[in-house]
Amino acid sequence: MAAARYTKGFMPLNKVKEKEFLSRPMGCKGVGFSFVRYKPGEGATYVHRHKVQEEVFITLKGTGSIILDGKRISMPEGTVIRVGPTVYRGLGNDSKKDVVYAILGAIPPKNFPLG
Repeated sequence: MAAARYTKGFMPLNKVKEKEFLSRPMGCKGVGFSFVRYKPGEGATYVHRHKVQEEVFITLKGTGSIILDGKRISMPEGTVIRVGPTVYRGLGNDSKKDVVYAILGAIPPKNFPLG
């Protein structure tokens, strides 16, 4: 059986939990993506970087922030930030309301977890 040429999904932003990994349910082979919700004061518990993977962070709802190589950058709704592989990054919410992000990244062809 041939793979589907497209997949349609639906994830209302008000239903996004802490982290919704969407690549596998959507049948993605070359892109990893998820929706993330952080409550006020929450965020990634660590700062990390990648060897080869760049990522794109998009604020879908609310205002949060991202730390890039030690510098905090505000991310109001609608902000799109591309982060190169070797940049240290950490995403969070230092506002008084929930924030929802979309996180996208290319999947290297071998031995890369989809999440």
